[in-house]
Amino acid sequence: MRKPRVFIGSSVESLPIADAIAENLEFDAEVTIWRNGTFNLSSNALDDLISKAKSVDFSIFIFSPDDLTIMKSREKYAVRDNVVFELGLFIGAIGKNRCFIVKPRDVDLHFPSDLLGITPTDFDANRSDEDLASSLNYSATQIKRAFKAQGLLELDSVQEKPRIDVNAQLATLTDTDMIALSVLLESVNSDVDGCASWDLYNRFNNYDFSSAQVNLAVIKLTRSGMIEKLNTSDFNGNEYFSYKLTEYGIDVCLSNQNRIETLIAPKKRQSGRDVPQQPPVRS
Repeated sequence: MRKPRVFIGSSVESLPIADAIAENLEFDAEVTIWRNGTFNLSSNALDDLISKAKSVDFSIFIFSPDDLTIMKSREKYAVRDNVVFELGLFIGAIGKNRCFIVKPRDVDLHFPSDLLGITPTDFDANRSDEDLASSLNYSATQIKRAFKAQGLLELDSVQEKPRIDVNAQLATLTDTDMIALSVLLESVNSDVDGCASWDLYNRFNNYDFSSAQVNLAVIKLTRSGMIEKLNTSDFNGNEYFSYKLTEYGIDVCLSNQNRIETLIAPKKRQSGRDVPQQPPVRS
């Protein structure tokens, strides 16, 4: 059985931390630090990162206070933008539970709101003996425990995901699909986070569609690129899914305006139980 393949991402300034983590994982994983074995000669850096994200089981990103930024008139330490971007790329490829954040302890570090649901592991960056490898023992132990809990990926299946033929889907959009698009169209100009999942399903209560039909429509529209599924959090940090129209989805709505208007016209709930009944006439 092979060892887990692990990618470590960091800023240039945090490379010593990356080296120390790799040292701790030497006998437990096949570690690649971003500076080695990632970027190829005469190739595009983004394409190389995407390829690497599809070839590993786990990733570790070092969040260090590399930049000082001003937010709401206050200075705050922030992570280098490219490190945050790369973390998002790897989360999209292998999943949030396989991506880990390592940060120095007792540092007030600004986290992007989209990452508030990810719990980082930390280390003592101010040891008196300056033994960085030893200070990262705790983080490395937690990460190795996660390796065992998650297991290895079937990397061949991660690299190639089947895609739905979008052109074929355009020709077979059902009434349920069109209603879903129209519901999300209402939130385009009103909610930057899209439509919460429970709100989307509640709005379908006005139509005679089964939950299976609604779920299939949402999945089909997501895979065909007409809507996107977002992991959103409220003010208390509670996470939930929301759905949002993509630019492509908006174009589909515009090109099917007449059909949408016909579907959302007062044809809701035509079943007998919802039709007001006249009282019987007494002779």
